[in-house]
Amino acid sequence: MLPDEWQAILRTPQEKIGWLGRGVKWVEPENLHLTLKFLGETPDSALPELTDVLSDCCAASEPFRIAIQGVGCFPNKNRPRAYWAGLSKSNTLLDLQAAIDQGMDELGFEPEEKKFVPHLTVARIKEPIGKERMTGAFLNFDLRSESFEVREVCLVESKLRQEGPFYTVLRRFALGEQ
Repeated sequence: MLPDEWQAILRTPQEKIGWLGRGVKWVEPENLHLTLKFLGETPDSALPELTDVLSDCCAASEPFRIAIQGVGCFPNKNRPRAYWAGLSKSNTLLDLQAAIDQGMDELGFEPEEKKFVPHLTVARIKEPIGKERMTGAFLNFDLRSESFEVREVCLVESKLRQEGPFYTVLRRFALGEQ
């Protein structure tokens, strides 16, 4: 769960410029999260192996600190599909993500093709109406926060519903606990 002050910071662009463009779907504050590995459709029978890999990776990592640092968009500002808030550099986070990716690769999940960029997706762009103006305004934000200590990783199931995604935490893994 993100700290309340982070949620307030991350809501700022929507509150100030949300009216500029149609077709922008802002992520609900309770749904903001950092994805370390997206697994896609996964059978329940894979849960024990997933749990073992995540448990080992998290036990071998230490808690780390991150902060909100800047904004951007994927894939680029000329063809934005998502707006995001960046996170400060953490070698521990990068090492943890690489270990999880490798462990999932060994279980048969597709390896990541793109380099991991720690971020929090704050909006998805569905329609191009007003996109240029909205993107320019969004990229003028310089979102920043105090650092926050990450002490756990969650295995989360997401279900897409008409009103948006619904997330369920299946298991929590403490960092650095053998």
